[in-house]
Amino acid sequence: DRRHLPVASAGAASDRPSVALCVGKDCRKRCEFAKVRKMLALNCDLVELKCVGLCNGPVVVTDLDANVPDVYSKLRSKSDRRLLRARVSGDSRARKKLADKRVARKSVLNVISRRLQRVA
Repeated sequence: DRRHLPVASAGAASDRPSVALCVGKDCRKRCEFAKVRKMLALNCDLVELKCVGLCNGPVVVTDLDANVPDVYSKLRSKSDRRLLRARVSGDSRARKKLADKRVARKSVLNVISRRLQRVA
C-alpha cells in the first residue's frame, strides 16, 4: 500500500542513504516491485523516478550523489533484496555480488543522471 511508505526528494538531508527506484509502468507491474519498494522505504530515503527506459524491473539506483550512480536491474529474488539492503548500507562485498545486476549502458546512465538532476 503506497499511502504508508515515505518518499523523499533527492535533495533532502537525512542520515539514511538515498536510493532511487524506477516507478515506470513495466517496473511497477512486476510482483517484486512492491517487495523492493517496501524494503527500501524502511531502510532508505526513497526517490521515485519516472520510467528510465530499462524495463527490466525492478530498477534501483544507488550512490545518487556520485558522478555516475550505480544502477541495478532485475532485482527479483529474496537474495537480491538482501544484497541490495547490504549494498545500500555500504557493504562492498554486496556490491561485488550484485555486479551481474549492474547496468553499464551509457544511454541509460545518462537518462538516470538527468532524471536525478530534475528531482534534486
